[in-house]
Amino acid sequence: MCIPVNDDKLLRSRVEARIEAPAPDIGGDAASEGPALGIELGAGPAVAAPALMLATALRERAALRQRLRDAALLTERLEDVARASGDWIWETDERHRYTWVHDALPPAPGVRPPRVGEPIPAGLVVDWLGEPEAPRRDLHAVLQRGEAIVRLVTRERAPDGVRYVSRSAVPLRRADGSFRGYRGSARDVTQSLDAKARLWRRDELLRRAKDAAEARSAAKSMLVSKVGHELRTPLNAIVGLAQLVQARIGEQGGDAGRRAVDEWVAQIARAGWHMVDVLDLLMEIGRAGAAGAALQSEPVDAADAVRDALKVVEGDARARAISVQLDAPMPAWVLGDRRALRQVAINLLSNAVKYNREQGAVRLRVATGEQVCIEVQDTGRGMTEPQLARLFRPFDRLGVDDGDVKGHGLGLSICHELVSAMGGRIEVHSAVDRGTRFAVMLPALPRGHGALRLATA
Repeated sequence: MCIPVNDDKLLRSRVEARIEAPAPDIGGDAASEGPALGIELGAGPAVAAPALMLATALRERAALRQRLRDAALLTERLEDVARASGDWIWETDERHRYTWVHDALPPAPGVRPPRVGEPIPAGLVVDWLGEPEAPRRDLHAVLQRGEAIVRLVTRERAPDGVRYVSRSAVPLRRADGSFRGYRGSARDVTQSLDAKARLWRRDELLRRAKDAAEARSAAKSMLVSKVGHELRTPLNAIVGLAQLVQARIGEQGGDAGRRAVDEWVAQIARAGWHMVDVLDLLMEIGRAGAAGAALQSEPVDAADAVRDALKVVEGDARARAISVQLDAPMPAWVLGDRRALRQVAINLLSNAVKYNREQGAVRLRVATGEQVCIEVQDTGRGMTEPQLARLFRPFDRLGVDDGDVKGHGLGLSICHELVSAMGGRIEVHSAVDRGTRFAVMLPALPRGHGALRLATA
């Protein structure tokens, strides 16, 4: 069917119908387009030219409509991606001021997206635990470099405290290549970061507990080995000396023999007392290991407990001509365990005497305030910084194992555990060849609690 070319209305409708419909492969010359559109071109070129121009214009309009539909779909897809990637999308100029902001999602409570004209906050750059990166830097310093950023987290001030914001952005450049700003997305990650930090802290506590348990297990193994050696040596001496006593008694060697027997018996007694000390140490370690569960919690006069401890070490101090000065003029009440507090004082005083110089001095002071301070200061050899770092390690005698001072390297470790179990702490100050000062800090009871205990005892 052919359409007369002078029927404009019918021609336009037919052409539009053909344009809107999927077009077959109609070739590239004008002669083939006429029959495909059903247009009679026999009237000559003067009549066919307007029809071809109209057909071309309509086809271009249809192509333009398709491109607009594709662009709208692409825009919709990009907006969906933007909504999924951040709480808001933004652009800034080279001075870090917002030039465009689009809220991708409804803001969370307390979160306000930025406004056009506001500067982007110069928050401190942090890691995903909220800790500042090293070296410290802020967001402006990062943006000044003009490089892309990916999930960069910053800590910023907020009306209710602080918030953490994660940003990703690409730099924008002018036609000449100069930097003109950034375009990117941002998301408030405060809740997510707090949750990760809590999880990390929990895992860190578990890791430390595991390490501590392994260290205690290793310490127990070392203790078994050391105690076995400590008990075997005096037992061998006791057995050997007992055999000598039996032999000499059989010989009846007179006064010289009796003196030898007396000396051997004295050695047996010393070996026995050493074994008693080792067993006492084992019992003390057991108390320290279960300090949190076994210690009493009651009002204790720290000054009185310290006086009792001083009586234990006075003999050793006199033997080395070491003077001991006590400064405890009044009761000093703490909430704790009297036996544990006395043992702590004994261990500190014993060390102050053992590691002091001949004819040295020990000063023992008890002071009250918001905390009760038990201070033990000596004039001994002092300690170096590396030794102070190892001070409370079990079985570590800080390099004096081969010296003439006997010990097991457990006294200070036990002190640390007992004081910690009573809610206190130990401070140490030392200088080589000038001496060492230990200060045990314990929470003081309010005034009147100690007197009340004495009245009801």
